[in-house]
Amino acid sequence: MSLFQGLASVLHDMTLGELGLALAAILAYSLAINASYSGALRSGAASVAFAASVGFTTLSTGWMSAVVFLALAVVAFAAFAGLAWLLSSLLGLGEAGKTVPIAEEGAVVPASAQPMRGFAAHTSAQPL
Repeated sequence: MSLFQGLASVLHDMTLGELGLALAAILAYSLAINASYSGALRSGAASVAFAASVGFTTLSTGWMSAVVFLALAVVAFAAFAGLAWLLSSLLGLGEAGKTVPIAEEGAVVPASAQPMRGFAAHTSAQPL
């Protein structure tokens, strides 16, 4: 059996528990590599990703194909992040964190208060 046939059999024979563990591993991995979270959260997410990955490979029928499946998921995350970085650098969005000087503003004149038409008092002589 080739590698791709083994991967297809893992995906075909996947139970709900295996699918949940694979999803938990992939989602926890995405939290673990996100630099906007604290170190404690990222460390916990990495531990959950590792435990869910071990559980997924243990429960699957072919453990080697399950490892390949998780490796392909990690490669897909890396490809997405690389393409997003490349696109942002091509568009010049990498300079978003730099400070931009603000032009001098003139004196702000407050607008005069006007009554709202929808809440005006009823002045008609006709009864409602």
